[in-house]
Amino acid sequence: MLQHYKPTPLEQWIENLWRRAGIVTPSQLTVDEAASRLNVWVHYLNQKSKALEYMGLRSILVDKRLNRAEQWQEFLHELCHVLRHAGNQTLMPRPFLESQEADANRFVLYAAIPYFMLREFHLPNRRSDAAERISVQFGVTHKLAYQRLEQIERRTFEAVLWEEFEKLSL
Repeated sequence: MLQHYKPTPLEQWIENLWRRAGIVTPSQLTVDEAASRLNVWVHYLNQKSKALEYMGLRSILVDKRLNRAEQWQEFLHELCHVLRHAGNQTLMPRPFLESQEADANRFVLYAAIPYFMLREFHLPNRRSDAAERISVQFGVTHKLAYQRLEQIERRTFEAVLWEEFEKLSL
């Protein structure tokens, strides 16, 4: 399935981010490891997760009421905001806010289950078995594992269709 998959520019950006930080295996994909390597302060509180940046200091507040996989996903969402976005979301126009949120959601999908790490795995053919393996190996929720698999399947199908279309065009 993965031989036809083409990483997006965002996926390539994330691969470069992880590699520069020395994060190259799924076991390194944790809140504490990523925060330490990316120089981000993490605070666990009984409140909704959010990102803060003040005078160059980047902090992420993570909701400690969530389980570990959910905390990881929340951390990645907020990490995207501190690495890729600017501005105070409470003051920005709605379309700009929605664009940042969509970008952060894509970031979570790609950063939690990076293609450059996933391609090293032999995934079972059954989607449920593959999602279970991804969930365990990458420390993500089953829902996120399924979302990533579906995204990969759609993009792979699209790549195969384009290859066939190009053959017909010649």
